[in-house]
Amino acid sequence: MAQFIVLLFALLPSIVMAQGLSQVFIFPSANVYAHPNSNLNIFSDISHSGTLVSYDSALINFYASVWQNNAESRLPDESSRGIDGIGGIFRFSSLSNLPQRIRSINSLPFNGFPNIQIDNASNVTADIGNLHINKNLHFANGNLILNNVDVNVGLAGTGSITGYSHKNFIVTGSSMTGGGLIRNTAGSPVELVYPIGTNLTSYTPLTINYTGIAQSIKFRVADNLYNKLNFPEYVNKTWIMKTYVVDPNSKMDINLQHNSADEGIEYYKNRGDAYVTRYDQKLTGLWDLVTPVQSLSPGSITTRAAVFGAYMNTRLNLANLKDTEYFSKSVIKKDIDENTPVNIPDAISPNGDGLNDVYEVVKRLPTDIIRFEVYSRNQVMVYQNLNYDNTFNGVGNIGGFMGNQLPDGIYYYLVSANGAKGIPGYLIINR
Repeated sequence: MAQFIVLLFALLPSIVMAQGLSQVFIFPSANVYAHPNSNLNIFSDISHSGTLVSYDSALINFYASVWQNNAESRLPDESSRGIDGIGGIFRFSSLSNLPQRIRSINSLPFNGFPNIQIDNASNVTADIGNLHINKNLHFANGNLILNNVDVNVGLAGTGSITGYSHKNFIVTGSSMTGGGLIRNTAGSPVELVYPIGTNLTSYTPLTINYTGIAQSIKFRVADNLYNKLNFPEYVNKTWIMKTYVVDPNSKMDINLQHNSADEGIEYYKNRGDAYVTRYDQKLTGLWDLVTPVQSLSPGSITTRAAVFGAYMNTRLNLANLKDTEYFSKSVIKKDIDENTPVNIPDAISPNGDGLNDVYEVVKRLPTDIIRFEVYSRNQVMVYQNLNYDNTFNGVGNIGGFMGNQLPDGIYYYLVSANGAKGIPGYLIINR
C-alpha cells in the first residue's frame, strides 16, 4: 500500500488530477480507496467530487488549507452501503500551524466523513454547507469553529464525540441564530453530550437525557439572554434547542455548565438559589421561576481535567417541548405573601398595537391599594402613582419627565400593596 497519497494518485491518473501542485481534484467518476492500515498524507488542497472510500484502520492525514466536498461527493466506509462500517480517520493537522477549512457544497446527508480528528492548534473551521460526520468526532488539539453552518455527528442512535474539554470544543458563535451541533436519536431514551461554546475562551457545554421519537436535536449557545437585555440575576448565556419533529410526548432532563465569568452580579451573589430557567412567551416575565437546584462545581462535562470556576445545574422532567426552546440560568425569587400583587410584569411595549401597551399589575384582592414607582438606571424617579390603576405606558409624570415619553431601555421599579415593604425589580420599555 502506498505510504503517501501522492503515490496513490500517480497510480490513478485517469481519475485524479493535481493542478499546480496546490490542489488535487477527485473527478465525479473517480473511485479512490484508502485500504486498512494505510497511512496517507495529503499536502495539497482537496476538491472532491467523486467517491473516496476509507476502510477501518486507515488514517488520512490532511495538512493543507482547504478540504472541499463538492455536490454528490461521497466518503463511504468499507461497508456495502458505505455508512454501516467503521471507516477511516480523517485527521486535520497543520505542519505550519495555519488554520484549516472544511467546505461541503450541497453534500448529501450522511455521505460525509466517517470519522474526523481535530489536531490543529490554529483550529478548523466548517463553512459553506453543513458538515456530516457519521461515526466519531475526536478532539486531539484545537477547536472546530462553525461559520454559520451545522455539524451533524452520527446516524440515528449512533455517533460519538471524544477528547472534548474547555480548550477543545465546538464554537457556535455568539448570536441567537446560526450553526450548531446536531445529534440523532433512534427513538429510545438516550444521553447526549454537546461540547459547545460561543467563542474560543467560553466553553459552556450541556448534556441531555432525552426520551421521544427518533429525532434530530440541535443545540447552539449564545451570549446574553433571549428576549431580554442584560439582567444581573441571570447567567448571560442562552442555550438554544431545535428539534426537527415536534413530539408532544417527549421528555428531557438537561444539565447546563457555565463559567463564573458569565454570571451577572446578582447571580454571583445568590448562586445558591440558582436554577435552570426555560423561556415561555406565554409568561409575562418570559422566563419561568422554579425551585432552586444545587450548583455543582467544578465542571465535569469534559473528557479531560475538571473545569474549575465552572458550575453545573440540572433541570428534570421537561415536557411539552416545542420545535425551538431556550434555556438559561437564574436566581430570581419573588416572595409571595398577602401583601404581594399576584402578577408583576417586567416589560412593556407601548407602541399602540394593543399588546402590553401599559404596565399591568394584577391585584390579589380588588380592595388592594398598589403603590408603583419607576426609576431610571441613574436611580432618578421618573414615574410615581400611590394608587396605581394600570395606566403607565412609558410616559413620565415626575419633574422634567412630566408628559414625556421615556427612552427605551431598562428601568427599576418599586411596587407594593397596602403599605407593605416595596418589591424592587427591573422593567424594560421596548417599543
